[in-house]
Amino acid sequence: MKILLTNFHNGRGGGHDTYVVSIARGLAARHDVVVGAPKTSRLLQHASAVSDIRALPMEFPAKLKELGRFVGAIRELRALLKRERFDVVHVNGSPDHRLVMLATMFASFKRPYFVFTKHNTIRVKRDFMTKLKARRATHHVIAVSNPAAKLLEGSVYADCGMSVIPNGVDIGFYSPVENALAARKRDALLGAAHAGKLVVGTITGFDWYKGTMDMVAAVAALPDELRKQVVLVVVGTEPNDEQRQAIESLNMSEHLLITGFTEDVRDYIAAFDVGFIVSYAIESISFACREMMSMGRPVLVTRYASLPDNVDDGVDGWVVEPRDTQAMTERLRTMLANRNRLPAMGQSARTKAEREFCNSKFIRETEEVYGRAAA
Repeated sequence: MKILLTNFHNGRGGGHDTYVVSIARGLAARHDVVVGAPKTSRLLQHASAVSDIRALPMEFPAKLKELGRFVGAIRELRALLKRERFDVVHVNGSPDHRLVMLATMFASFKRPYFVFTKHNTIRVKRDFMTKLKARRATHHVIAVSNPAAKLLEGSVYADCGMSVIPNGVDIGFYSPVENALAARKRDALLGAAHAGKLVVGTITGFDWYKGTMDMVAAVAALPDELRKQVVLVVVGTEPNDEQRQAIESLNMSEHLLITGFTEDVRDYIAAFDVGFIVSYAIESISFACREMMSMGRPVLVTRYASLPDNVDDGVDGWVVEPRDTQAMTERLRTMLANRNRLPAMGQSARTKAEREFCNSKFIRETEEVYGRAAA
């Protein structure tokens, strides 16, 4: 098959980037795979680095008022679709979905099989354009979690075929690090100021819906003698001015390491004792949670969307209610009192990843959806 995968994000697209590249890499040996993304995107950079994938710079203007760019983008995409005759076009957001629909309306060439992935828990709109995308440019919808699927049931996509295919991770790439090497990475990250502390970390940054500031508040609520034993490490999006002020007011600056964005998070995960994903909006299933568990780290999650599906409470992680900083503080107390149990919980997390999170199942089930195009 000839497959086009698209994503509209400029710069970093987060889990969308991981999702598209994983599928493209997994199918490139058996199919002709093209990835279309903005020239400034991290996705295009990553796709270009894979020899078997064709990466094409492609713009997806989000605003209809950008009429000149919009019309030009439609023309370019229409010419590409006419020339390449893709069997499948897999879109991953509203702007690329809309542009693909407009580029194929009243087309003289055979229209491809359209697949749309619902990545998040944002409510599905019922406006005219969304109805048109569902009717004219959606043959099948992939939901990455059951909560995402429930949002599609009864929506304008209800009459499209639907599959629930949870995200998979590369458990070979995200694999546990030998203890001595992990200790060296921890020493390099923490330095003397935080030596010996419980390292609680996330790779999701400070985006508002990730709830990272809730974990900052949870650590701040510990008694002084316990707070001194914890260091919070946050990899990814840096805090905004308001968040920085809150960190200062909670006297958390000396208990917090902010690393910023990095392309390869494995050295940081290796330095963690425990991971956390405490989202309370938008999140669906979380690549980050599965990556940390795959590297043998127990993870504290909130009971939001499919996050608790990743974790068996008390076995390979912990589950608390969203925004419940008191419960997060209590779990931190538990971790400190039972540090000797954390490596075994991490091993359970790795076992879970090998059993349930492997990329191969995710790729195989996505390819089966594409196979319906040939049928």
